[in-house]
Amino acid sequence: MSLAFDFHPEARLELLADGEWYDERELGLGERFETSVRAAIDGARDSPVSCAVWPGWVGEPVVRSKRVGVFPHRVVFFVRGDLLTVVAVAHAKRRPGYWRDRVRPPGDPRE
Repeated sequence: MSLAFDFHPEARLELLADGEWYDERELGLGERFETSVRAAIDGARDSPVSCAVWPGWVGEPVVRSKRVGVFPHRVVFFVRGDLLTVVAVAHAKRRPGYWRDRVRPPGDPRE
């Protein structure tokens, strides 16, 4: 059984912005990027524990990532209960960990 999923609002904006960036380079490339992101999310939903824990991450929730096909991006996510939350659609070579403040521990009053 696959988990439900949702995007952190900033992760959704990243997906849209990067899709537009790819489309500006080549018509249809943005759609292929978005399809690859969705495939990565679907793979993570089916088997989240098979995805790599973010290097150096300690604590709860456990943050994992999955590569986005042939694109230099990773879907960064955590699972709480039956919900997978995508916190970033991050370029693999730029600004590692910039999304960390989007992850909150269970019981955080900002949730």
